Amino acid sequence: DTNLFTRMTEPHKPERVKEILRLVTIGTDLREDQSTKVRELIASFADIFALSVHEVHQVKDIVHRLDIQPDAVFSTKVHQKPLTPPQRQYLYTSIDTMLEAGIIDACKPEEVKCVSATTLAQKAH
Repeated sequence: DTNLFTRMTEPHKPERVKEILRLVTIGTDLREDQSTKVRELIASFADIFALSVHEVHQVKDIVHRLDIQPDAVFSTKVHQKPLTPPQRQYLYTSIDTMLEAGIIDACKPEEVKCVSATTLAQKAH
């Protein structure tokens, strides 16, 4: 529901806070009063939770730089194990989402200096 993606405009919108609380797992080892305090704390900091990659803020003045010698040579030959159709669909959808959100940029093949195989890893939870 895209109506929940209001981090930039209404970060404490009740529906958004409700969705954040639904997605956060709170341990069962807490007393009820502790669990309530945790929920209240999460709700008060709802502005730091991103419900989609489109809600992730770029950190001002931060640039990822790799200290690589200009004359360094790396492999540009892909040794990719074939992906299954569901893996391929997941990967392509993820790439499209990140491109659309401005997290990554497309590049021309001649701009590629190094490649490595893609490994899809499933989260434990």
